[in-house]
Amino acid sequence: MTTMHHPRSTLHALTPMGLDTPGVESLSSYVCRLAHSHGMTSQKLVDWVLAHFEHTVCEKYGWHQRNLSSMSAESEQWAAWLSELTGVPALDRLTLAPYRHLLGTPGLAPRSDRWCSCCFAEDKQRGEVPYLRLAWDIAPVEACLRHKVYLTSVCPHCQRSNVRNRAAIVVPGYCTACGGFLGDGVTESAIPESLWMARQVGKMLAHRPQVGTEGVVPLLETVIACMAEGKIATFASRYGFSKSGVWHWLRKGGLPGIKAWLTIALHGGIGLDQLFAGEVENWEMPHQPLQLSIALPESPRAGIQSRELDWEGIRASLREMLALPTPISINEAGERVGVGRKHLYLRANAEARAVADRHRRHRAATKQQRDDQLRAKIEALLDERLAAGYEGISARDIWAQLDAEAQSVCGIFNHISAVLSSRYC
Repeated sequence: MTTMHHPRSTLHALTPMGLDTPGVESLSSYVCRLAHSHGMTSQKLVDWVLAHFEHTVCEKYGWHQRNLSSMSAESEQWAAWLSELTGVPALDRLTLAPYRHLLGTPGLAPRSDRWCSCCFAEDKQRGEVPYLRLAWDIAPVEACLRHKVYLTSVCPHCQRSNVRNRAAIVVPGYCTACGGFLGDGVTESAIPESLWMARQVGKMLAHRPQVGTEGVVPLLETVIACMAEGKIATFASRYGFSKSGVWHWLRKGGLPGIKAWLTIALHGGIGLDQLFAGEVENWEMPHQPLQLSIALPESPRAGIQSRELDWEGIRASLREMLALPTPISINEAGERVGVGRKHLYLRANAEARAVADRHRRHRAATKQQRDDQLRAKIEALLDERLAAGYEGISARDIWAQLDAEAQSVCGIFNHISAVLSSRYC
């Protein structure tokens, strides 16, 4: 015979899943399971609770449009109502309401619903009811610490997003659009940084915070004293915060966001659970800055052996190039000796500059010779046209009489205009 722990409760006294663990259930998941146990939709259950407490809302009130697991006053109200109806105490532990006086709202909520496919698959394999974890509703948590994989936001069957619990009828673990099992998705291994964040948030959720509202500022002052000798400007610049933002935390009642607390935990070598429990009396900063191990790809230079360069021989080769009939550029000289242009200027500066200067003068002389030949050709054409009886001639007419090579010269009309000006001015 099944024993009822709360025989006089109005609604079934469901026990929350994963309470006091990093995998604690979210209040949204609890509402879905509670509705299923009563054989009704989640929306019907929510409507009944609102009517029971004579709470008036708009006609189009959709339960799935509310984040019941957040740290808003609405989440706290729903936790209190369900606790009263089920007889299960402390359902606010299924929300972030206990951290309202510690966490700022920016950067807290994810952009779309996420879940761990492996967690759903494991729940189903064990014969347990799949449920939604509260940690999945916190933006910095991108991975599942238990299975070392990234969270998923797209149904593996219909490829839609936001199909975890955004509907009137919800069965946790199944897509609200196509009904497919969300535990069938292909997972990707998470990097250590993502796992570290998931571990810290999991520790935070497993313990109720002990620091009260009045203790937040003293906690922050202790943090700044340990991490920056009590200097706000040093603390802000050293750990990537704005100076005005830190001042707002200490003097204007502002609160650090979850990412700010994670930054403090990372560089301070302390867990979020310890910070929010106020266990900072014997806290000591790590001697060396913490560096997360990152799986880097193999270097593309792996296997390349270093070489010894004979710079005396390279300088001698450059001097020999100065005697070549046709000057060469410094880039071509570098290719011939197998050394880059920058290294030539660094280790054989005099010879490199001489090679480059010789090639520069050669190019300038070649260009001048080409321009002189082109102008001579234009003058000869002009004389020919004038001798034929033409009194005037335009630059366009002269250009039409030139060969294709001359017509394609950059600035050809400038050359023609220069010849005409010298004749008629």
